[in-house]
Amino acid sequence: MAASRFTPELRTSSANILTALGWMQGTFHIPKLQSMLDFLAPGVNVIKCSRVHVPGETKSLAFVGLQRDAIHLIEPTVADEHIESPGSVGRTTTRAVACLLPSGMLRGDLEVLVNVRVSDFLRQQQGMFLLRNAVLTGYGAEAGTAPRKFRTVILNPSAAIGVSEPEGTGN
Repeated sequence: MAASRFTPELRTSSANILTALGWMQGTFHIPKLQSMLDFLAPGVNVIKCSRVHVPGETKSLAFVGLQRDAIHLIEPTVADEHIESPGSVGRTTTRAVACLLPSGMLRGDLEVLVNVRVSDFLRQQQGMFLLRNAVLTGYGAEAGTAPRKFRTVILNPSAAIGVSEPEGTGN
C-alpha cells in the first residue's frame, strides 16, 4: 500500500512587507486553519512568498524565499485576515509602545499578559508579534514624510533596534 502525501488546504494572504529594500507586496500561502503568526513562527528561516513586487522593478517576481531576518514589518492587506489564533495570547492588557526601526518609529498597541511588564514580554518573545492601531513615522518629523497607518502590523523583533514604553507605565 503506497503512502499518501497529505497537503493541507491553503489560503492566500496578501501583504505589504517592509525590508531593507523598501516596501514589497506579495502573497503568502498559509494552511487554511493556521493563523498568520503561527505561519511566521520561529524555526523557518525562509518564508515563501509569491507574486512579489520589488521596489523599482516593473515586473513582479513569481516567487521569492524571504529570509526571516530580512523582514522588518508585515502589513496584512486582507481586512478579515486570520492573524492570530483566538485566545492564543491569554488574558491581556493593551500597552502603548514605540519601536525604533531603521526606517522610523513605529508606535502602536501591544497586547501583553496581565501583570507582565513589556520588558519581560519582549525578553520572552521568540517570534514576530502583533501591534494594533500603529503609525510609522520618520525620525525628527522629516519634511515631506507622511505617516503610514496600520490597523494591524506584524513586527519582527530582530529588525527593531529597541522597543520603549511611555515614561511611568511600569516597564
